[in-house]
Amino acid sequence: MSSHVETGAAGGIGPDLIEALRASLTAFAVEPGELLFRQNDPADGMHVIAQGRIRVQGRTLADGLVQLAEVGPGDIVGEFSLIDLGRRSATAEAVEATSGHFLAREQFERLIFMGDAAATGLARHIRHLACARTRSTIAAIAQTPSGAAEMRPAPPAQASAKARAKDGAAAMLQALHQFSHFRPEEIAQLLRAAAVADAARGVVLAAPASPPDGLWVILRGAVRTGLPLGGGIEQLLIHGPGKIVGAVAAIDGGPQPAQLDVREDAILIHLPQERMAKLEADAGSAAVKLVDMVSKQLTADLRALSRRQGRQRSMAALNARRASGEAAHV
Repeated sequence: MSSHVETGAAGGIGPDLIEALRASLTAFAVEPGELLFRQNDPADGMHVIAQGRIRVQGRTLADGLVQLAEVGPGDIVGEFSLIDLGRRSATAEAVEATSGHFLAREQFERLIFMGDAAATGLARHIRHLACARTRSTIAAIAQTPSGAAEMRPAPPAQASAKARAKDGAAAMLQALHQFSHFRPEEIAQLLRAAAVADAARGVVLAAPASPPDGLWVILRGAVRTGLPLGGGIEQLLIHGPGKIVGAVAAIDGGPQPAQLDVREDAILIHLPQERMAKLEADAGSAAVKLVDMVSKQLTADLRALSRRQGRQRSMAALNARRASGEAAHV
């Protein structure tokens, strides 16, 4: 089970944004006990609760059915399905008669393609929500280390990434399937705002709690997201060519939530932090495409971290039950 919940009071959207999207919304209504969706269903859109209450619950291997949240008027459910094609991470059931509005993913994508201001505002809201939930999920994982089985040795530290010429970077970027929809002029625009660097295995791009320093696109090699513990690293995520790292701090402007270090010798594109504040407001095609990639990366990373947290919680509950059983037989 993914323990992250695509909903909550912190996930609500304001009435002005709902009104701006109204022409794209359809009405829904469910009676007590009816489901909005079931865990692992294909995710097709977002529900905005106007009246009533919805209970969100999920199932884990060790815990059975676990209530994750209960939400009401003004809250949203299933918002991350607007960004990616993931399945539902939990089941949403009506506690009482509930009604509201539904925004289908296909309609949202059309609005984004058209540059609709309300849809762009909703996408920005979801990005920042994903950042907040990523931070809380990493903090929760850090409170319950997974043990030696999850640890990786920390490689010898290297000084820093080294700047390299941009020659050839455009061709390397265009060759990555994640960037195949960028036109050559959009690739050139992106590179004008960025730096290109070589980073040897062991280079720390960002330490936990360090100030935001922009984001990195991996052209070659691999970058790890992890938590330094003792003499090792608890690996949370590993990203290879075409992926983006450092997005949480770059988007919300807060400190780095985890360590980013180079796992395999890498060539990186670095978009500095001073560019990030302008990126979300830039209506140019290159910026819009890159921000969409950042949104998808944030959502994918959050889902992966949430699955990890769910496994961690399941193992902790299983170990507690075993310990309790052993104690009962002493």
